[in-house]
Amino acid sequence: MDAVATPRTTSLALQETKPVFRRNIHLLYVPTLCCNLDCTYCYLGGQTTQAALKTDAQRAVSTLRHTLDALREAGVLAFNVSLHGGEVTTLPAAVLDELFALIRGHYLEYFDEINALGHKKSVPHIKTNLYKFAPFYDLFDRHKVSISASIDLPLAMHARHRTTRGGRGWLERTHENIRLLARYPHAKKISATLCREHLTDIPAIIDDIWIIHRELGFDMNQFNIMFAFASEMNRVSKGDAVLQPATPTQQMALYEALKAAFTGTELEDGLRRNWFDEFKPSYCTNAFNCGERFYLLQGDGSVYSCVRGQGLEEFCYGNVFADRIDDILAKGARQIERIHQLHGFDANCRRCEHLALCHTGCPVVKHQNGSGRSYTCELQKAIYADNPRSFPAALPGTQHEEARQYLLGMHPNLAFVQEPQAKKATSLLLPGDLAENKNTLHAMIAADPLLQELYSDSAFVLEVRDELVTLASQLLKDRATWYTLAPGDHLVVHARRSLFAANCPELLRNTLYLQMLRDTAVVYGDEQRSKQEHLFTYQLYASCLQPSTRLGADYLAADLSGLIELHRGHYHRGVRNNLFFTTLFLREYHYQKQKNNAFYHIQAINLPFQNFEFNYLP
Repeated sequence: MDAVATPRTTSLALQETKPVFRRNIHLLYVPTLCCNLDCTYCYLGGQTTQAALKTDAQRAVSTLRHTLDALREAGVLAFNVSLHGGEVTTLPAAVLDELFALIRGHYLEYFDEINALGHKKSVPHIKTNLYKFAPFYDLFDRHKVSISASIDLPLAMHARHRTTRGGRGWLERTHENIRLLARYPHAKKISATLCREHLTDIPAIIDDIWIIHRELGFDMNQFNIMFAFASEMNRVSKGDAVLQPATPTQQMALYEALKAAFTGTELEDGLRRNWFDEFKPSYCTNAFNCGERFYLLQGDGSVYSCVRGQGLEEFCYGNVFADRIDDILAKGARQIERIHQLHGFDANCRRCEHLALCHTGCPVVKHQNGSGRSYTCELQKAIYADNPRSFPAALPGTQHEEARQYLLGMHPNLAFVQEPQAKKATSLLLPGDLAENKNTLHAMIAADPLLQELYSDSAFVLEVRDELVTLASQLLKDRATWYTLAPGDHLVVHARRSLFAANCPELLRNTLYLQMLRDTAVVYGDEQRSKQEHLFTYQLYASCLQPSTRLGADYLAADLSGLIELHRGHYHRGVRNNLFFTTLFLREYHYQKQKNNAFYHIQAINLPFQNFEFNYLP
């Protein structure tokens, strides 16, 4: 039978059905919290013994499939899907087989999109304690699974603190499985989590790195170090047996000892490139707001910040079976921002010339430690100093501006706390009667019914998500409040009906009048003043407004959510946006009043309308 060519239109039609992704995320998937080991320092506490493995196995694949579908429908691409635990290998082989196939299929389907982002993901990745590595070897090999194996160093600590549920050590099997991992033909690495007790014998750590590299045959260039952190769940679970985090002095002692031992050897590349990756800017712990991009999904559909935040209410963003994807992602960004704000902006971070690299560290560890500063601060500074081209310090004279930008983006409320500045001599001449009571702005408003409408603090009420925000004129506020918006946020303005009759002879001609400005300075006009840059002006005729279902018959409402999101490409990270509200005819009255009254003009030289200031998360 002759082959029949497939029409090109079919191929084009298939291409047109592919989703358009508006953002991408890193997704960790924890199909089960069950674990076959009882590590002394485990930050998951009792969660690893309370999980129901049978239930987890039954829903593991369907939960991940449901989530990938939901992300796709929301225009969100998971560019990295990694399996974590608990311990992934407690699941049956058949379940793992399906999970690996699902993840590989996802990578293949969106190969072009993921590759365009600069990511090379094409195979599944798992974190494993290696206890059941041998039985699953063939399955991993068939799917070309990338493996991150977790051990303790020195190995004597592995035998003491990484025991089975029955309390038995399994060091001999560990050696065997490391040898097997060394022969594994696909991507692999080893990681070690170190506590204070581990670092009491740094020479033993160095010796065991060489033993694993030279005697067990695993290339220890593919190795990375982590430090345990204080965990309330671990303390509750282990009591007095809990291991304590390493001190900054111990961290530095390890770093210096490893440099001395491995510089100039075949492991120097690993030392400089991989071993301390977790403390470099490329890692999630150094993100400006990790809640914008990094998420952990559990088998029950719950979404947390990451493995460090599992089980902590403060780091739970929602559930994929109960909440919209956009709501989950938006909550993640808000929660992380809130945690950073809760612990303040450390004075040392304000002065640090590497703030733009570190962003004050991991929010989960900051929360657990009750600190506003990274728990590996001194170590990070040493790494930066040893690699100044890779991790450059702020240029001379720019550190203060970097701190200000971080302050505006993450701690906007603190931006009002500024050092007092000395008054400068001025040659500005003002009319003597400007200070007379009748010529003050408040007195002029009190004497003019139309100005009372224009400046009223009950004229506009903004519904931000579920919160009602009463707007006031920026000229009459004694301080400003800044908000954070994210894609998908609900934003509705409620305007008092009487506004549209003020100074308006014909209601049908009046409009709701909005002006959006951005805090990027531009200079224009005859006076050559530096002003906020205008982004857009928007008018909606009064007859198009809807009755307010939230505030009742005295108010009209307009949903602004789509309008705000439509212009999201013009909002810059860390730069404040300023949205003003008035009506067309009240705006005209303001400018007429400026023309007729010099005292009013001087005091209302900036826009007097009710305003809403916000930062926007991309």
